Amino acid sequence: DERGNPVITPDHDRTIIGNTNPKFIGGLNNTFSYRNYDLGIFVNFSYGNKVLNANKLACTNTYNSYRNFLGVMRDRFRLINDQGAFVTDLGELAELNKDAKIWRVKAGELPRFAHSWAVEDASFLRINNITLGYTVPRKLAEKCHLQNLRIYATAYNIYTWTSYSGFDPEVSALRSNPLTPGVDYSAYPKSFSMIFGVNITF
Repeated sequence: DERGNPVITPDHDRTIIGNTNPKFIGGLNNTFSYRNYDLGIFVNFSYGNKVLNANKLACTNTYNSYRNFLGVMRDRFRLINDQGAFVTDLGELAELNKDAKIWRVKAGELPRFAHSWAVEDASFLRINNITLGYTVPRKLAEKCHLQNLRIYATAYNIYTWTSYSGFDPEVSALRSNPLTPGVDYSAYPKSFSMIFGVNITF
């Protein structure tokens, strides 16, 4: 290990590589108005937490041939050349992998075991929703026998700034167990959506 000790033990070599609890979280809600128009923007953020990207492990696994590799696996260490032949010559193997940037995952090894390569920073800043509304002038509303008439549209999950490589950094989901803080495996990401509505006061 880094101390020069050749024996690896949990007591001396186990290291914390991430915390699923953020250092701080928050949000900011602003409402603006101009004449008959109103605009509301809600932004939320999280900083300092880590997520185990188990999808990243699953999609770089050679356990089954039907698994799709992530793009990063194009540069993996290979044992088979472009002609489909298994390479056994060490010189040819070295030439084949001279530009390799990532290991060749052992079949069946991942994602059963956590790996520091898949522990990522899950800090993010998200434009959670934006609402734009227009209130019809009172005189026009009164002609329709209404005290107030407002038309609005709201968009949700507009954009997220994050360095996380998965679909959504705000996730804690394992396919077989929802009580898994800081794990991203087979979770359905938040989708963009819009609603339109009318506020009517008689």
